Amino acid sequence: MPEQHLEFYQHFYTENLFLIPDLHSTAPTKDSLSTATEEINGDTQPEKKYNLLGENKKGLIIVVALPEKEFRALPQHEFLSKVLASIKHTQDDVAFINLVPKEKLDTYKLSKETTINQLLAFGPGLLDLDVNSKISLYKPASIGTTPLLIADVLGDIENDVNKKKLLWNGLQTIFLK
Repeated sequence: MPEQHLEFYQHFYTENLFLIPDLHSTAPTKDSLSTATEEINGDTQPEKKYNLLGENKKGLIIVVALPEKEFRALPQHEFLSKVLASIKHTQDDVAFINLVPKEKLDTYKLSKETTINQLLAFGPGLLDLDVNSKISLYKPASIGTTPLLIADVLGDIENDVNKKKLLWNGLQTIFLK
């Protein structure tokens, strides 16, 4: 079935149509099938990549949602530097990801871009998790085999002794076993 006729068929069928190659002809490639699907659905946007800041030598991903200026200054953040030192990490050992408001991190897509050995999210609701998953703030969890800790926004923790203690307890469980 030539690709130029695919638009014609969408007027007659409301279900998804699948191209099945003719056994007596050359099979279409995966790229031609995805291009045809994109043309039918109107999806021609390239897949989004995350903007990583840092070298990520040990695979620790830190997720935040900050204004761009604050995000760029994050590697020099004094409290965060102390937190990293307490778990035997340096700025070079981590990668920072800044999400725009209401954006959620897709860990599967991120795993295609970089190594994820541990995940630390400063802010609830930053990760694209199953709605049924019951992950509490400061309680170590995991996504598959990847340890995960979700905490409050970094500025809130810095100014609250109780939140610092909760963060420290969670970090010890993941990093200092």
